[in-house]
Amino acid sequence: MPLIPKETKFFDMTTEQTRVIGEAVNLMKKMIKDDDISFESVRRIKELEQNCDTISHEIIHALNETFITPIDREDIYKLVNEIDDIMDLLNVVANRLYIFRIKSAKDTYLNEFIETIDEAVTMVGNVLVGLKEMKKKTRILDYCIEINRLENSGDSLREKAIMNLFEKETDPINIIKWKELYEVSETILDACEKVAKTVEEVMVKNG
Repeated sequence: MPLIPKETKFFDMTTEQTRVIGEAVNLMKKMIKDDDISFESVRRIKELEQNCDTISHEIIHALNETFITPIDREDIYKLVNEIDDIMDLLNVVANRLYIFRIKSAKDTYLNEFIETIDEAVTMVGNVLVGLKEMKKKTRILDYCIEINRLENSGDSLREKAIMNLFEKETDPINIIKWKELYEVSETILDACEKVAKTVEEVMVKNG
């Protein structure tokens, strides 16, 4: 099988990953706004997770057949998997809302998490678009710094959410359910930060 030429658009493909993730975030926001924790809503997010997996496999397949890559192939592989982790964790939150039989998704802290995740995913998309123009390092670094700020906000939000949970919730089962939801939501922001850190490493290597 012939090698794929060097113009394989790896950054466009990773950007497509983030587009799918953004679509999943919008579905999550709608679920919370409409208080719709239905099988159909969760199924649609699962479909997006599978779409993201497909894109990941396509990128890795192309990577294995490409002789010349825009950045080190190990870095592309790492980025692809880190981006995919964001989608996987979003799917976990949606799935937990359904299987935990959460009565209402209209929770102040969960809503704030999703809004913060939305911002972080947008920044991840901006970072990946920026990688196509490596010369604009300042702009890329600004996006990475913003992702770091959002991750720090997520840490604080998780602490406030869990503190409020233990202060006001009396049902131990609900405490277990919501604590896990808050913790997984914060982990999504950790996953976004991992992408930003990998991009920073790429920029150092290619400086």
